[in-house]
Amino acid sequence: MIINIGLVVLFVLGPKPPRPESGIKNEISRELGFTDEQKAAFEQMAMSHREAIRKLDQQERQLVGSFFNQLSQPQPNEPNEELLQEIMQLEKDKIMITYNHFEELKGLCSEEQRIRFDRVIQRILPALTNSSERPMKPQRPPL
Repeated sequence: MIINIGLVVLFVLGPKPPRPESGIKNEISRELGFTDEQKAAFEQMAMSHREAIRKLDQQERQLVGSFFNQLSQPQPNEPNEELLQEIMQLEKDKIMITYNHFEELKGLCSEEQRIRFDRVIQRILPALTNSSERPMKPQRPPL
């Protein structure tokens, strides 16, 4: 249980690497060979995705703050499992929103572009998962 809490804290409160979103978006558009019409649709999709994730991040910050505010109680009880479950649900929601975003992006592609899409997803997967395989991945400072 303590390890789970520690991982959630590290994941949520740890510094997030800066995301050059327009750089990635432009690179995806270029690699897939999007037309101007596809680029415009992708731009709208990306804006919607970004806004949905921003709202969930904001909710998550509030919940994590509430979770850790339990420590300031004179005699803290067991950590609030309900708050922890809500935080984990928000993470699940963010993953599903991102998955659906890329599924929608794939639907925007022509048959020829879908072949390239599979290669693009495999290449950007480390960035999506914050994987150690990601080149030039910024290291998180120790807690």
